[in-house]
Amino acid sequence: MRKTSYIILGLVTFVLMAVSVASCNKDKTLIEPVVDNSACPDTISFAATVEPLIQANCSTSGCHDAATATSGYNLEGYVNISTNANIISDVINHNSGPTPMPFGQPKLNDTLIQQFDCWVAQGTLDN
Repeated sequence: MRKTSYIILGLVTFVLMAVSVASCNKDKTLIEPVVDNSACPDTISFAATVEPLIQANCSTSGCHDAATATSGYNLEGYVNISTNANIISDVINHNSGPTPMPFGQPKLNDTLIQQFDCWVAQGTLDN
């Protein structure tokens, strides 16, 4: 009787571990921004539009600045922002999956989000 209980316990443990390992999926699929290009101006400027938007809402002290780099994201400067542009788009659009940003704040207004997504659609130019 005792041997049967151990076998059943072992099988249940094995099944639970197999299910939990199989359900782990670290592959995060990013959603490409869907942008109506007709709503985009000729060119969105990184220096005049995108960088100030990120500085004001993301790379503030204690969040995604160089010193803190919360969750491993330093969003200071063109290289860091352009490299993470699709992730930034996901989080500011509040797409399912990643944590919506700015954390603990309301969603950015549609104009700011559209400007960022247009910049991404235009190829994340360093201008």
